[in-house]
Amino acid sequence: MTYLFFLFMSVIGVLWLSCYPAIAAENCPVVPKADISALFQQWNQSLQTGQPAEVANHYADDAILVPTISNGVRHNPGEIEDYFQKFISFHPDGRIEEENIQIYCDIAVNSGIYTFTLIKKGLPAEMRARFTFVYHKVGDRWLIVDHHSSAMPENSP
Repeated sequence: MTYLFFLFMSVIGVLWLSCYPAIAAENCPVVPKADISALFQQWNQSLQTGQPAEVANHYADDAILVPTISNGVRHNPGEIEDYFQKFISFHPDGRIEEENIQIYCDIAVNSGIYTFTLIKKGLPAEMRARFTFVYHKVGDRWLIVDHHSSAMPENSP
């Protein structure tokens, strides 16, 4: 009898585990890729305010920023805000040239190439970079949990 009980429970366990991904997928809302794409536009608009705190507000408290124009990785809201203090001094305005969006329930990834128009030493300039934004849905907001940006190697001396 113990053997039959063990066998029965094993079969139930295997069936439950094999169905779990389908059950989990049913609990995930459908998120249009356009919604994830729009998150970059919101982030870029916050750059236009000139307020580093507005930009930092898009990042989760435990977010990581690997920035374009700094050698240091930023690990917390204060460090992220500090980075944007310098970056916004160049009056950046970004546009995405290529994006690749992947959505996994409450996690979304947008990676590709973006270009910023900047003002450096009073003159207009452009900076092309590769990017990856990883977003996590917290409540009703998508927050950046990881952001990596690196200048294109072709632009490096």
